[in-house]
Amino acid sequence: MNWYPAITKSLDELGIDYAVPDLPGGKRPHSKEWLEIIDSEVQKSDKPVVLVGHSLGTRAVLLYLDQYKHPAKAVFLVAAFANDVENGKRKRGKAYPDFFEYPLDIEAIKKLCPQFTVIHALNDHSIDYEQGEAIAEDLDAKMVTVRHKGHMFMASNAPIILKVLREELGF
Repeated sequence: MNWYPAITKSLDELGIDYAVPDLPGGKRPHSKEWLEIIDSEVQKSDKPVVLVGHSLGTRAVLLYLDQYKHPAKAVFLVAAFANDVENGKRKRGKAYPDFFEYPLDIEAIKKLCPQFTVIHALNDHSIDYEQGEAIAEDLDAKMVTVRHKGHMFMASNAPIILKVLREELGF
């Protein structure tokens, strides 16, 4: 079980509005579908938006900012990819066919959001820690390093992620 359900319970208790969209595609998603869903959720909000992405969702969040130009209050990237088109060649180029077609305009993205935070485990077996460091450096983001949490998808990671959200957003 992943950390999304565990964190939503805490957000409910804090009275914080959120959306956890069901992003289609399984092991072969397409960015256009994901970005349309993200935009649909963002457009429903009349409050400042905080975007949180995990793994491929980190690239989707940054693609969203790059393509839709919608400002965000803060962005949190958990187990993040670097801004490297070579990531599109993972799994023989079949896993993420259109998420890494071009390098993102990082300078333009930074103008859309005043606060970026990257959370990455040193022993991430799926996305090397160095990728998290690279995107954090590119974005001038705060880097939160955790140990022994792998790819950070387990429910046991919810308290870590919630703690960082609370500290950075002040709730």
